Amino acid sequence: DGGTLVETGLESFGISIDKENVVHFAIALRSMFDKPVSNIKVVKNIPDDFTNPRIVDTTEGRANIEGNQIVWTIDKLAPEYSVMLKFTCNIMVSDITKRRTGTIEVTYKSQSSFAEGLDIDKFDAYTRNKFYVDTVERDEEPGIFDCKLVFDNSSEFIIQLFNADVYSPDDEAKKFVDIDPNDVPLLPSGAQWHSTKWEYESEEYPTFRKKLEFRVMPDFQTIVNGTAALSDVILEIGSITGVMSYNITEVPTYRAKDIIATIKIVNNGSAPLDEVTIIQQTFSDEYQPPKADEIKLVWDGAEVEVAAAAVSVENNEFKIDLRDLKDSSTGMFKPESTMEFEYPIHCVNPARESTFGSEITYLANTFPVSQELEFKPEVPVVEAMHIRRKFRIGKEVVPIGDLGNYRIILTLKNIGESNLRKLTILDKVPDSFEYGTYSMTPEITDEVGQDTLKWDIDLLEVGDSLEITYEIAGTGKYSPSDAQLAL
Repeated sequence: DGGTLVETGLESFGISIDKENVVHFAIALRSMFDKPVSNIKVVKNIPDDFTNPRIVDTTEGRANIEGNQIVWTIDKLAPEYSVMLKFTCNIMVSDITKRRTGTIEVTYKSQSSFAEGLDIDKFDAYTRNKFYVDTVERDEEPGIFDCKLVFDNSSEFIIQLFNADVYSPDDEAKKFVDIDPNDVPLLPSGAQWHSTKWEYESEEYPTFRKKLEFRVMPDFQTIVNGTAALSDVILEIGSITGVMSYNITEVPTYRAKDIIATIKIVNNGSAPLDEVTIIQQTFSDEYQPPKADEIKLVWDGAEVEVAAAAVSVENNEFKIDLRDLKDSSTGMFKPESTMEFEYPIHCVNPARESTFGSEITYLANTFPVSQELEFKPEVPVVEAMHIRRKFRIGKEVVPIGDLGNYRIILTLKNIGESNLRKLTILDKVPDSFEYGTYSMTPEITDEVGQDTLKWDIDLLEVGDSLEITYEIAGTGKYSPSDAQLAL
C-alpha cells in the first residue's frame, strides 16, 4: 500500500581540522501511500561531537530542539508529496577520524484499504439515498422544459450506480436516460451524479417514470502505524598539509639566477578533494613568477601535465588552480595522495640587500563544495647577496732538516665582504720530489700534467684565514716557481 521514504544528506560533508565548522543538514520526507499520512514524527539524534544545533527551515510542520535531538512533527502529509527540514550544527575536530552524524527515527499513522483482495459473493446493506428530476420551463419558450436526473449519495458509504432509466410519460418504450454502468464513477459519500439534459414539450406539469439501481460498495480499512530507523551518515574530515622549499636562499646581486621552488601538498584527511589551488605572492620585477610550461607536477609518483589555463598571474600573485578534478583523467585528490609541484622563480638583477619574502597558501575543497580548506607552509626568505670575491692566496717554502727537505705553507684569506664558497686549491709538485705529512689531506690528481695536490674548501667566511702545510723531499734545489699554486 505504500510507505514513507526518508532521505537524509549533508549539504557539506568535508570539514576542516582545528576550525569551527558549520555543517548543513537536510532531511527530506516523501509519502509513498495513496492516502494521507498523519501523526508523523521524525527524531534526529545529534552526537556529542556536534554543538549549537539550529533550525534553518521546514517546508511543513514544526521542528524543535529537545536536548540532543531535533524533533520534527507533521500533522498530515498528502500522497506523493515531499517535505524537507534543514538545520545546522557546529563541530570542531583535532584529528582525521570520521565522525558519525546521528541516526534518524520516524513514526507515522496511515490508512490502508485491503478490499481489493477480497471476493465478496453477497451482502445486505441499508442506506440513505436520494434522486430527483430537475424540470425547468424555458423563459422564452413556454411549454418547453429542460430536464435532468440527479442522484445524490447522502449515505456514509460508497455507492455504485449501475442502472438509471427515465421513461417518456407518453411512450413507455422511449427512454430519456439510459446509462452504461462503466460511464458512471463510484460515488463516495456526499457525491452527486447528473444525467445529460433532455428536452420535453408539454402544457401540463411533466411527470416521468424512473428506475434506478445501485449497490453499496464494500470499503474495509485498517489503520497502519509505521516506524522507520535510518543509520547515520558518515561525515568525512577534509584536511591538507605540506611543505615548501627553495634549492637556494641566496642569490647574487645584479645577475640573473633561477631559484627552484618545490611545493608539496598532502591530502591527510578522509575526504577526496575536487579542487586544489596554490597561491604565491608577491612577485616583482626583480623576482618573477614562472610560465605555465615551466611548471612540473608529480602526482603520487607520476608526472601530470598542468594545463596552461590552470596557471595565472594577476596583481603580482601567481596561482595554480586545479578544479573539477572528478571530471579529469586523474580523478579527485584522494586521501593519502601527494602532489609535488616544481617551478623556477626568476631572479632578474636584484639590487643589493633586496629580499624575496613571499607567502604561499594551499587551498582545497570537496565535492559538493564545503568549507574551504587552507594551509600555509613556512616559506624561506631569499636574500640578494652582494657577493664580490676578494681573497689573498700565498705560498711559502721553508727548508727543513737535510738538504732537499722542505715544508710548504699555503695560505688563503677572505679579505672581502662576502663568504667564499666552493673553493679549490691546486698545488703542483715537481717530479723529482716526494710529498707527505699534510695538515689537511689532499686529493692527488694529474690535472695539470703532473702530480698535483688538490684541496676543496666548502666555505671561508669573511675575515677567516686558512693555512695548509705539507712536506716534500727530493734531490736538487726546490724553487717555488717550479710548483705553481692555483685557486
